[in-house]
Amino acid sequence: MFFLYLFIWLIFSMRLSVEIAVTGAIISGAVYWFACKHMLYDPASDRKLLRNLLLGIWYALTLVLETGKATGAVLRIVFSRTIEVEPRIIYFRANLKTDFGRVALANSITLTPGTITVALNDGLFCVHCLSGKMAEGIEDSVFIRQLQKFES
Repeated sequence: MFFLYLFIWLIFSMRLSVEIAVTGAIISGAVYWFACKHMLYDPASDRKLLRNLLLGIWYALTLVLETGKATGAVLRIVFSRTIEVEPRIIYFRANLKTDFGRVALANSITLTPGTITVALNDGLFCVHCLSGKMAEGIEDSVFIRQLQKFES
């Protein structure tokens, strides 16, 4: 939070110099101390916020990578004359504790080409997969492991 205060100070200053940066650091530190002392602000929430921000960035990069890999697999199916499409509907439970985690997983599955989350009911996922290969390992995917880190 201190760095957010300092960032706001520097933005409103509209120029950067040593004096402005030092003054901003002192005032930001004072505001941060006041928030911790008198407004029941907990510095541990800063660490959790930063941790979740980094995990969110990592999750977004993973989603982009997995979407790219799935797009390649779907393109191979579409442009191949020999690959047979074997659509499947699978059911599985993910070991996710929060509704946020479950919905994020359902949306990530749907955003990945070749898979669609058909239903989510009390932690039971119903997913339509374009092929059997896409259905393999979906109940222990990289998405689930990363979302479990959010929940811990």
